[in-house]
Amino acid sequence: MKLLRVLLVGVVMATGAGHVQAQDAQAEKTIIANERAVNDAVAKGSVAAFKQHVAADGWAIDPMMGRDSIANFIKDFTEMTKDTKIASWDITESKIQWVDANTAVHTYKWSGKGTYQGQPLPSPTWASTVWAKKNGQWTAVFHHESIPVPAPGK
Repeated sequence: MKLLRVLLVGVVMATGAGHVQAQDAQAEKTIIANERAVNDAVAKGSVAAFKQHVAADGWAIDPMMGRDSIANFIKDFTEMTKDTKIASWDITESKIQWVDANTAVHTYKWSGKGTYQGQPLPSPTWASTVWAKKNGQWTAVFHHESIPVPAPGK
């Protein structure tokens, strides 16, 4: 009887773990798709599409603007994207790091061709976005970009 209980508990736990892994796999696909949608919105200059996936009270850090609120970024969005021409872009080397069931960090390499105010966009760029599940939807709450710099002496 004890063995039967142990086996039943094991089966229930294994089934639950498989369900959680399946949910995480689906969440990861959603997060990566949302990340692509945000990048596409910037490339196409669509503030409405951008706002669908990014928290208005979020923050971002990048080499061009430093640290700024998403609210300020949205104010400057139309002007900035008017000066940005992106011919092509892609996200590769995606990795999701789970903080908890409702928070994940997506790191990836962004590569592309384009210009901002006539100057070439840096490519590749390493990026990370913190995604939080709010009201059942994955929303970007923080984004960071870094341009790779060669190690000294190389």
